[in-house]
Amino acid sequence: MVDKLPKNLLENLAPGENVIDALKTISIASKPDYTVLTDRRILYFNEKFLGRYELKVIPYQKLEEMKAERGRVRYGSIAFKDEDGEVVSLNRVSKEYLEPFVDSLEKALNDVAVEPVSIERKKGLMGKMEWRFLKPAEMVFVAKPTQRQQETRAARPLDPLEALKMRFVNGEITEEEYLRKKKLLE
Repeated sequence: MVDKLPKNLLENLAPGENVIDALKTISIASKPDYTVLTDRRILYFNEKFLGRYELKVIPYQKLEEMKAERGRVRYGSIAFKDEDGEVVSLNRVSKEYLEPFVDSLEKALNDVAVEPVSIERKKGLMGKMEWRFLKPAEMVFVAKPTQRQQETRAARPLDPLEALKMRFVNGEITEEEYLRKKKLLE
């Protein structure tokens, strides 16, 4: 994991969003690029000079494909493709951080996926390693409410008709009970 993330990147996190893991490129001539996993999404951050930067966001629900490769010598690479076909990638990533990052990604995907997610692993000769994730067409994710949505739900009292409807939808009461109680409330 990266010890310190750029201030401009941290300012783009949503309230209550937690960083799980991060990767950065190894660069001498320019500022490093970052890929950050949060509990909600993947952020690609390319910091430029004079305070400029490029930020691309891929919510876990929109992640179509991930491919990572650890080279034989010093570096690895990782690329993400979203549902719109846009690809973001990091090259020249320290290979020692790549496998823990992929493991963190798998855990983060499983935290929001309805069905278990697995990332294919392929080990080659002389330490070469590849990882690949392809989202199945029928994959369903559970959206985590943002902190603002949680606060809004907690702040407003639940309408009795709305609460009754939710009990019926959740299977706590039968349709007959729902209709009878709905009539009483109206």
